[in-house]
Amino acid sequence: MTVLDTYFELSDRAIQDESALQELVDLFADDAEILPSGAGKVKGKANIEQLYRRFFNTYEGVQRVWQTRRTEQGIEATWAIAGKKNSGEIFSIRGTHIAEINEHGKIESLEVQVAP
Repeated sequence: MTVLDTYFELSDRAIQDESALQELVDLFADDAEILPSGAGKVKGKANIEQLYRRFFNTYEGVQRVWQTRRTEQGIEATWAIAGKKNSGEIFSIRGTHIAEINEHGKIESLEVQVAP
């Protein structure tokens, strides 16, 4: 199991479980960066926590499937999500996460790509 496998497991729980959100944020290095699809770069654990808190507060529930593979730079995961927004809207998306992992096993950078 990779750090991205843990990331996805915690992401599904974090919508309704504050401790899962905190565990998710702890997967990141203190100076980590996230490049969300279609948005500007987010840097630092405090900003990453705010990003995920806003994201998870938008959804009533999600289910995700994914597959990870190790790369020279870190880990890459292809994924698909189906879920329900707080508005009642049902949605599905798919994409890729590309993570660089530091020597302590923490996510140093994460790029999120959503498929068209």
